[in-house]
Amino acid sequence: MVKHGENVFLIMKCSVIIILVWAAIFVLTTDIVREQEGKGKVILNSIALNKTSYNLKVEESEKTFASALYSNGFKKNISKFSTYSTSNPNIAAVDSSGIITGVGLGTAEITVIYEGLTETVSVSVSEKKLTINVKDYGAYGDGIHDDTNSFHQAIDDLADNGGGDIFIPSGTYILQPIFLKPNIALVGQNRDQVILKLADEAQDGYTRLITMDDNTKVESITCDGNYQNHPNGTEHMHCIFAFDKNNLVIKNNRLMNAVGDGISISGSRKTSRYVTVSNNMILENQRSQLVVEQANHLFIFNNTITSKTGRPGIHFEPWEEIQFFDAVITNNNIITNSKEYCVLLAGSDSGLAKKSHPGFFYHGIEFSHNTVEGPECSLLVMDTSDAEIYNNKLLISDIFVWRRNKNLSIHNNYIEGENGVRMEGGENGHLVSFGTIIYQNTIRSSVDGINIAAGAKNTTITNNKIRGMKKGSGITLFASNSIVHTTVTDNVFSNFRDGVKTSSVMNEEVEGLTVSHNRFIDNNGYALSLQGEGSNVTMKSNHITGTSGVYFLIEPNMSINNVLVKENVITGGSKGIYQSEIGKGLLNHVVISDNEISQTAGEPDDQSTGAAIEFYSDSGIVKNITISGNFLIDNEVNEIRVPDSLLRSVKENRIN
Repeated sequence: MVKHGENVFLIMKCSVIIILVWAAIFVLTTDIVREQEGKGKVILNSIALNKTSYNLKVEESEKTFASALYSNGFKKNISKFSTYSTSNPNIAAVDSSGIITGVGLGTAEITVIYEGLTETVSVSVSEKKLTINVKDYGAYGDGIHDDTNSFHQAIDDLADNGGGDIFIPSGTYILQPIFLKPNIALVGQNRDQVILKLADEAQDGYTRLITMDDNTKVESITCDGNYQNHPNGTEHMHCIFAFDKNNLVIKNNRLMNAVGDGISISGSRKTSRYVTVSNNMILENQRSQLVVEQANHLFIFNNTITSKTGRPGIHFEPWEEIQFFDAVITNNNIITNSKEYCVLLAGSDSGLAKKSHPGFFYHGIEFSHNTVEGPECSLLVMDTSDAEIYNNKLLISDIFVWRRNKNLSIHNNYIEGENGVRMEGGENGHLVSFGTIIYQNTIRSSVDGINIAAGAKNTTITNNKIRGMKKGSGITLFASNSIVHTTVTDNVFSNFRDGVKTSSVMNEEVEGLTVSHNRFIDNNGYALSLQGEGSNVTMKSNHITGTSGVYFLIEPNMSINNVLVKENVITGGSKGIYQSEIGKGLLNHVVISDNEISQTAGEPDDQSTGAAIEFYSDSGIVKNITISGNFLIDNEVNEIRVPDSLLRSVKENRIN
């Protein structure tokens, strides 16, 4: 080995960090135009409402679901983004969230406007809604007598008169399964004082305490699924169940202690639609707390969901081979001791997403402003398209992005756990996520900040603050299937072993990795550690302090090709840029230029002298290397060291 130092003038300037990708992010996340897998622009065609007309009673309210319909078939809930007006507020009022309320007798029109498009719906308001008292039908509510017949008589009588409310006074009502009919609402006096309890004698089959119908509501009751007295009950024994029903409201209840789920919304290919679940306490049900199978157009908000039974809080599990659309899940508090997943947001089967078929996904899930606590479980996202996870507080193992997801956006979250975000493809590279954006998150992780394995395409990671515990990497890319086109820009990585680390199995690679304009602070290892197969890697304009710069490990029978390391400022740390003599693969076409390296500790070991820039491999495995225009200042070993075969590659550097 010899040292080499041809001096030329080089001045590196630390520039203000510029957000390079915001324009791309805006295009990707806008409601109207999206770029999708090279298919061009997607245009907003029209808007649609959940009903063509509304028939309300005086003082009755109903929420409008407004959807945007796009040229590629995508649908998005735009209820909170739309503007609403009424032709006659004395007949029908409408608020800014789209809740329509009957005021007086007559007919009015409600107009919905979104992005210049308009949809109008008629509202007919008649006399006040009929309300009956279940105790007038002989119900005891004493916790002893079976009140099932009284409830069914009240339901039948009200249905014969066009529907209305069944009022349930304070008490404990012992019930066999009850079945609502269209336009019927169960309304309790107070959820703390009204308890509907599954009878001890109820059968242990498909026994649901309340089965909903079209245009029904359950409000202000406690549903007790009586798990203790049904030890042999099946997992299908739910508190509230619906199958292929529309316009459902479940609000302000306590749903607990079911053998199955607190709430189960299911269906055939027809699906249940327009379901609102709000302000409920859902707790300690034995399967899951809230399950969504075949359902479209969901609004789940302001619920408190807890489980000490090791089960998830929210569980999407659609299994019909169709597309699903529109779920807004916001302002919920979820606590669970599950060891698998706290929340599962899933579509049907992206495994069918081949060239001849787009696959079956859940389109347009919005998961925002929720708090999730489950240190041993994941927020699992799979088979989704255009989903957004944002503004959440997540005290969990990780956000686990699995199988194939398209245009997933994870932003503005606080994530504290084992890993911040974990992405993993499936089926030998056939199912990989495309177009994922991870930005403006604060991540505190005990292992990796972001871990991508088993394939991904077109991933952008920008403007995150990621802090570790000296164990893992800020970003780990492990290509057991190829990871293609990953952009890492404008992030802050601190307190990790390495900042960005790549590795792979044989014949798979990390291809098209760009690491630019990041800050790496006080990491034990390197800002960028390249191992395994890799190509077209750019490490540019990063500010690296208390952290070594770039590390190359050329593993046997693997290659790293086309690497640019340029205009980085490296201060402190152990080493500047180092290529290990360990490994016997091929390093080809590497340019190291215009970097400023200062005050590195130069810690020598059996393989390294600690030089600021050091290449150890022989010419047989290191080819086409250029080391030029770099500025070395006050390093402990303020030298560039290369084998004789690479001397011509070192030129016009300045060593101070």
